[in-house]
Amino acid sequence: MTQALGILAGRFGRVALLDMDTSLTVHAHGHCHLVFKIAGPDQLFTVEGAPLPLRADTAVAVNSWQEHAYAHATGGERTVFLALYLETDWLADADRLFSLCGRPAFFSAPGVCVGPEAEFWRDRLIEMVEAGGEAAAAVEEAILQLSWAVGRRAARHAPPPARAPDFRIRRAMRAMHERIGQPYAYDALATAAGLSRSRFNTLFKDSTGVTPAVYGNALRVEASVAALGTRGSSISAVADDLGFSAPSNFCRFFQQHTGLVPRDFRRAVATVAG
Repeated sequence: MTQALGILAGRFGRVALLDMDTSLTVHAHGHCHLVFKIAGPDQLFTVEGAPLPLRADTAVAVNSWQEHAYAHATGGERTVFLALYLETDWLADADRLFSLCGRPAFFSAPGVCVGPEAEFWRDRLIEMVEAGGEAAAAVEEAILQLSWAVGRRAARHAPPPARAPDFRIRRAMRAMHERIGQPYAYDALATAAGLSRSRFNTLFKDSTGVTPAVYGNALRVEASVAALGTRGSSISAVADDLGFSAPSNFCRFFQQHTGLVPRDFRRAVATVAG
């Protein structure tokens, strides 16, 4: 079972140090996502269907709403990763290099060489995660410096313009946000949009970069992360609030998308107040 060695959460998003031996299903999210291999055997990530080796001297850079997955190599050996899930608004405000980081294809390629500067800030950030966090300013500075060291190698100077979703897709997306506590009925969403299911799926992906199901799963994952970051509700209550028929189904869903079971995520996460 994948173990969390530490998770920091704040206005920047979250940073997780994960000792992994499980795979992740195909998923996406609105973050800029950076992944570094820290220890253990090399592994393969998949970004938009293309396999990408992840070694100590490389990082994976995943764009906002870019589909990716992880298939852990069989054999029982574990690999430790540092994973950054960075809020694009925070990153864009923090440094002008990232002013367009919410656009598709901001990172020109998913594989990035890790140089000495990135190694320094990666290791500094690991120390902070293992310690449970420091002052918010120090954590944010380390995240920004590491992002900058990677981003200046991988970011496009002029990424493609942001997608402008069709008004019917915007309406469906709004409905999904409003009904996050109910199982999504994609046929009903398509009908409400005046589209066939196949046309709805195509137009949704053209507008957002992901399928309706991947988008809906991402909404539920982030709602889960927010709920588990507090101690106000039990895991059973979180599962019920998000429309899962049983806590076991919620735990399976959360693990497939994050690598962790909810109780381990809750135990490991520490909030850094900004």
